[in-house]
Amino acid sequence: MAQMKGVILSINAALTVIDLNHEVAAFDVRQAAYLLEASSRYLPAGSIVVTVVDPGVGTTRRPVLCAAQSDRWFVGPDNGVFTHVLTAGGLREAYELTESAYFRPRISSTFHGRDIFAPVAAHLASGVSAADFGPPVEDLVTFPVSPPCAVGQAAMGEIVHVDHFGNVVTNVTSDLLPGLQVGRNLSFKIDECRWTVPFCATYGSQPPGELVALVSSNDTLEIALTQGNASAQIKAPVGTRITFERRF
Repeated sequence: MAQMKGVILSINAALTVIDLNHEVAAFDVRQAAYLLEASSRYLPAGSIVVTVVDPGVGTTRRPVLCAAQSDRWFVGPDNGVFTHVLTAGGLREAYELTESAYFRPRISSTFHGRDIFAPVAAHLASGVSAADFGPPVEDLVTFPVSPPCAVGQAAMGEIVHVDHFGNVVTNVTSDLLPGLQVGRNLSFKIDECRWTVPFCATYGSQPPGELVALVSSNDTLEIALTQGNASAQIKAPVGTRITFERRF
């Protein structure tokens, strides 16, 4: 990461460079995709985000530059890491990075973040037109995500993230369950397993070791284990379908 910052600042020392996240599990493109959207939504319009969760570095996967309708730019591998950004904001334009004049002179087969993505981001921030980096593309790689929906008195969606505490974050918004109230019970079902837990405002609303449901900081339903690891208890990975129902 220090080398990438050095490359960026050597091209334009006036740029402001910040870190978004260094806690993505190794090779976990799905986790990176969630965290990328969750973090970048708070950046000002016109920001450029470089993403290097790239287990296919040096292979035939494409290096790309894309812009979401949110008016933020993203540089990185075309491996699905931009899935949630594009789902949330929509794709405005995208280009394959082929113009080597904007890369470092020597390209490592194992560090495209330093040799391709970082210099492209710096040149883009310095005024180079996006179309100058390569041909347009429309078929960016994304992985399937089940959009949340209401079905009768239930709401369905999927687990999109498990954080380092073991909290299980879904893409189901609380407005899909009208009448849901703090202090009432909420049932959730994964495959044939069902749990009924209190719907709480905070992680500390119940004694340690108790499963709870609450609204995450990104405004979707989350399952937590007070001072514990909910993921280890319910044993459901990212991508698992989940159904919520109110219980009175």
